[in-house]
Amino acid sequence: MPSTASTPEPISEDSWCAERAADVLACVQRLALDHGRVGEWPAWHVMPYASLWAVESKSRPEWVGWWVISGDLPSDALAAHDLPEPRDAMRAFGKRWLLHGECLDRGDVPPTWAHLPHEALPKLAATLKKRGAALLAWAEDDTSWPAEKA
Repeated sequence: MPSTASTPEPISEDSWCAERAADVLACVQRLALDHGRVGEWPAWHVMPYASLWAVESKSRPEWVGWWVISGDLPSDALAAHDLPEPRDAMRAFGKRWLLHGECLDRGDVPPTWAHLPHEALPKLAATLKKRGAALLAWAEDDTSWPAEKA
């Protein structure tokens, strides 16, 4: 007998990226970041796992002021002042998340995650360590990035 359960339609890349852009806006609002425009398209993405977005500096229009990550992982932001390229930001998020996961395991709650309920922190620690390791692997994988310009 055929199943009556419907299979969800695959989401298009445009729709997925539009959803991530909304996540990015929510993240910068939650963190009260002083920002300009959010990029129209991610600086890097692997659908449906992760996307990395450039967010304009409010004090220096046309310059990246923040990098925001969104996808099947926690949305988070980093100042871009020492992270000129998306790959640098990816590496920084990976390192930060591994460190934050270790802090959470010890019972120390980094300010970035203090808004979450205490009971969510053990799961978050595991997620941050797993996703942090994946981000570092992506950052180090040359095939994940466009060829360097000469």
